[in-house]
Amino acid sequence: MLVWPLVELLQAAIQGGGTSFDKLQNNPTTGLIVKNTLVISAWTMLIVVVLGYFLAFCAWRAKGAQRALIIAFVLLPFWTGVLVKNFAWTIILQEHGVVNTVLKSLHIIDDPLTLLHNRFAVIVGMAHYCLPYAFFPIFAVMIPLDPRIERAAESLGASRWRLARHVIFPLTFSGILASALLTFIISAGFFITPVILGSPSDRMIANMIDQYQSQFVDLNTASLLAMLVTAAFSVLVLLYNRVPKEGQYGNL
Repeated sequence: MLVWPLVELLQAAIQGGGTSFDKLQNNPTTGLIVKNTLVISAWTMLIVVVLGYFLAFCAWRAKGAQRALIIAFVLLPFWTGVLVKNFAWTIILQEHGVVNTVLKSLHIIDDPLTLLHNRFAVIVGMAHYCLPYAFFPIFAVMIPLDPRIERAAESLGASRWRLARHVIFPLTFSGILASALLTFIISAGFFITPVILGSPSDRMIANMIDQYQSQFVDLNTASLLAMLVTAAFSVLVLLYNRVPKEGQYGNL
């Protein structure tokens, strides 16, 4: 079920040959869309990894019902479809939406802010979706940590900053790396969020693939682009698997 569609895509990409590659190379929007994909995905990855690390640390330090509550809120995005989440953000971010209404009622702004149909809205919507994928890899490497390591480090004279930098962070680095890789790959494949929350200038690679297969009816070029994206992400996974595990343990 996984290999056969890839084989079909590869055959279609090969059938297009150099013609399909020339179409992509000569398309003036290809460079812009690749840049959009990398920049938007990188910002989304950075935001959700930071938020995911903070939430994972809070869940690790919490006990019982508090930990369950934190995990439940992190899981909330899984309980609604991506379309529902996107349209919810349109209501929140629109000119007379919740955010602008609250800011105006607090006299922070006089005129509504443009929060919708731009890159900011796309990143917000993608971060909302990707947060659980950032949280759980980090939380998974934190769970085995013995809470007594904090007391041990403090007894040796470590400050809170040195404890976080030289003990907790190195011990959880593998989870951070896995979280960053996973969220970047998921972000780079987004299709519907840039359409609903973004502007035409915020299109990403998935939108370009759809344009070639639905508007231009050029399945060979669409397949070639899809295979190039798959190959690029496969390289990222291979690089991650080659990252040495040594040096991920903290020291004072």
